[in-house]
Amino acid sequence: MPVTAVIGGQWGDEGKGKIVDTLCDEMDLAARYQGGANAGHTVKVKDKTFILHQLPSGILHPGCICLLGPGMVVDPIAFVEELDQLRKLGIDTAGRVQISLTAHIVTPVHKAMDRATGGVIDTTRRGIGPAYGDKARRIGIRAFDLQDIAGTGKFLVDRLKIALQQGEVIAKELDDITTEVERFFAAALRITDLVGDTIATLQEGLAAGKNILIEGAQGTLLDLDLGTYPFVTSSHPTVGGIGTGLGLPPGSIDRLVGIFKAYTTRVGAGPFPTELTDEVGQRLQKEGSEFGATTGRPRRCGWFDAVAARYACQVNGFTELALTKLDILDNFETIMVCTGYEVNGERVPGFSAAVHALEQVTPVYERLPGWRKSTSGLKSADKLPKQARAYISRLEELAGVPIKQVSIGAERHQILSL
Repeated sequence: MPVTAVIGGQWGDEGKGKIVDTLCDEMDLAARYQGGANAGHTVKVKDKTFILHQLPSGILHPGCICLLGPGMVVDPIAFVEELDQLRKLGIDTAGRVQISLTAHIVTPVHKAMDRATGGVIDTTRRGIGPAYGDKARRIGIRAFDLQDIAGTGKFLVDRLKIALQQGEVIAKELDDITTEVERFFAAALRITDLVGDTIATLQEGLAAGKNILIEGAQGTLLDLDLGTYPFVTSSHPTVGGIGTGLGLPPGSIDRLVGIFKAYTTRVGAGPFPTELTDEVGQRLQKEGSEFGATTGRPRRCGWFDAVAARYACQVNGFTELALTKLDILDNFETIMVCTGYEVNGERVPGFSAAVHALEQVTPVYERLPGWRKSTSGLKSADKLPKQARAYISRLEELAGVPIKQVSIGAERHQILSL
């Protein structure tokens, strides 16, 4: 069956948006299965840069229908802003977007709660955690509830009051709530016509043999259960999140593409074994323009962590990989790859054995020669420098999954097939 899933293999920011955009040329449907406006997928097309937070990257392709699944938490205010921005950039979204009836809704109360408490683990302050928290406590607002706005609106007002009473919100964070609630109701009213049965739409597409692309946000190492808890997101970016996040049987997916950056980055707090706090890390940050698409926060940078990469491949069952930002390493004389972990001088068998204590890990590195040549203008993979091909082959060997695509620049066309 023609279903492809794209999942981040690191701590997010791997360049999923560009890979998804490339794949969407052949797709009839594109669906997001988790997360919300805390995601940021960047796609550069000629002189235009599109940053997508909630909509699947397939929205940039006229023939592609985009679905926001039951596993997402949707922020109506941010969603309307995203739609308006796309229209300003010449993208027609009419008739091409459907929000699941049962997707949960991020409210101004959730954002206030996140601003008040999210500093503990350095969240994006987008209200994602509190919205998922209300979902788990069974007091959440779902997309079909937004239809109440067309009537009295009393149900929504009552649910907002319940959320306010249930949450421990610092008083000063509520100063702007009144104005934001007005914006929330106005935005929610605008998107009620987009709410529909995404499960049926997806199943009909599956039965008809249509090409379907499943798009994850964040990355494997931020998974609520499989990531570096508590410094994780509030959903499941891994393959397991697809079934519950879309109502799609896992067996229907025939292609699982894992996305990895050619080095490693992380935004916010949390353990990061290969982090570089020296001039090399600063160089990677500068040359890679490593700043979060959602928050603008600088990303922490480090060498490629093959231990974590192999773990991501194992838990997701990737059938192939895509490697992004290879060109950022073009001018490095030497490139390091983490091939193992040690704790107190003893080798750790794998990432899962150390995920609860990564702060204590000492990375074991392998040194590889750089290629000191520009790759950004290459048109075919066979033109890659010998050392660059050796680097790709070594990462492929360490991960245990073939690398089929390599990105060598920000532009849509700067990607090589291997």
